[in-house]
Amino acid sequence: MNKFVKAVADVLEVESLDLDTAFRETEGWCSLKAFGLLVMLENDWGASMDIEKFMTLKTVRDLWREAFIAFAADILKVPRVRLSGDAAYESIPEWDSVNHLRLVMEAEPRFGVRYPLERIPEIKRIDDFLQ
Repeated sequence: MNKFVKAVADVLEVESLDLDTAFRETEGWCSLKAFGLLVMLENDWGASMDIEKFMTLKTVRDLWREAFIAFAADILKVPRVRLSGDAAYESIPEWDSVNHLRLVMEAEPRFGVRYPLERIPEIKRIDDFLQ
């Protein structure tokens, strides 16, 4: 379980989750846990959002995407609104080869994930980091 998924599991007070877990369907879901996720996203992962945006998210992967986009926007020094899960390497001028390696190298300790060396050139979109 990566660090982000572990943090979500802690807020939801569940033993384990996977990326496709519908977080609102976890046992004991309530508005307090929703608030906890919003606070965690903003304070721990730099991904602030309003309640309307939060209400569109369904799975743990959706939450992670928001956290990763905030992280990538910081690395690339671009406004958050320029990035989405479909944002591609070729479509963002700031996402050059150096920043591509920075995304990989800084995401590994930040999110507790590992990207095998042979897979790094295959990462072309934000969502590819979330696989």
